[in-house]
Amino acid sequence: MKTYKKLTISLGALFLLLVNFGCSDTCETTYKVTYYNPVYTAKADIRSGVAIEPGRLIDTRGKIFFKGGYLFVNEPKNGIHVIDNRDPSNPVNIAFIKVPGSFDIAVKDNYLFTDSYMDLVTFDISDLNAISEVNRIEDYFEAHGNLYYASSQETSQVMTDLDPYEEVTETAECSAWGQGWRWLGNGRLASFALAESGDATSAPAGAAPGIAGSLARFALADDNLYMLDAGLLKNLNITSPLAPVSAMEAHAAWDSETLFPRGDELFIGAASGMHIFDISNRDNPEYLSSYSHVNSCDPVIVDGDLAFVTLRSGTECDGFTNQLEVIDISNLHNPRPLHIFPMFNPHGLSKDGNTLFICDGDDGLKVYDVSDISAIDQNLLAHDRSIQAYDIIAFNNIAMLIGDDGLYQYDYSDLNNIRLLSTIQINFDD
Repeated sequence: MKTYKKLTISLGALFLLLVNFGCSDTCETTYKVTYYNPVYTAKADIRSGVAIEPGRLIDTRGKIFFKGGYLFVNEPKNGIHVIDNRDPSNPVNIAFIKVPGSFDIAVKDNYLFTDSYMDLVTFDISDLNAISEVNRIEDYFEAHGNLYYASSQETSQVMTDLDPYEEVTETAECSAWGQGWRWLGNGRLASFALAESGDATSAPAGAAPGIAGSLARFALADDNLYMLDAGLLKNLNITSPLAPVSAMEAHAAWDSETLFPRGDELFIGAASGMHIFDISNRDNPEYLSSYSHVNSCDPVIVDGDLAFVTLRSGTECDGFTNQLEVIDISNLHNPRPLHIFPMFNPHGLSKDGNTLFICDGDDGLKVYDVSDISAIDQNLLAHDRSIQAYDIIAFNNIAMLIGDDGLYQYDYSDLNNIRLLSTIQINFDD
């Protein structure tokens, strides 16, 4: 059962909160400020809401994970689509794992891990015709991104959504507020967007290893599952998937967004920068260094001594920068920028050899030859402007892309003739 609780927002309190963020110039900007009521759902309803259903249409794009010929596509808040992708030219949606509050995915051996709002749930997928829930760690998570699952006065309920109830415009100095979400104290929440931008604000909602998209907040390294929970890097030893054991956790930046494992290192993309952890001792991650940049959403991938980071603007990103950065990480204790290339509004990215794939938002999919990292912008191999690109996995000459309007797959075995193989459209009828 969902319940709504009225919150009183004081603009006076808001200005007191933000008074220290003023800038020195006289430029003024008009912001659209939206205030929200929290929506609470009974934990019992969430936990009883799991179901295994036949394959169905994808309603909303989410994160992706590929393993053993199967593609797992998250539908935020609703669950996970299981797609038989052994023939990428003819993908088959074979099952839907209904999981209230699912946002992220990781698959190891025959087990799939996902969040369910405040819980971590494990499914046995050894038989895709008989998927079953086999473990649940209750009240494991505190947040998805920076949207905390704050309990109501009754601890049997948890906040699962936000209901906008007032929208106003306010004028402030240009750098006084910035875009994004702001907690106003006492459970109060507001979002800020440039009034002239028109941006919609959404709630900050086999034995071989699998491959996650670059926007993942879950990461696997051998028998450990790392997960971002707001400012905490959570860590589970899943040697026994039915009885995972909590390992040493670490503090991460409060604005941490994505995880990318590479050997004995774990790279965290955050709105304010990239952070590197040593995970040579899988149970005890240790902070190594950070690379700072302007505030922007920040997925990161790593190949050899180079990290590739896309920065994008937007309400949820609290920034105005749209670019690709190439960072030298040969010295993990001192990462340094090498090159910056302008982009439109880049989201996820993937790399296979010297081929870099970038999901550039409304400007579609861009494919680059990056053999010369100083001239990436001069070596565009392909550009599909017909899609709104969100995240991508490039593996074994097949690029699996999720966009706002569907799942697209490309054959890039011939870089001079990158071909669209198949499409599963997102359903907009609901």
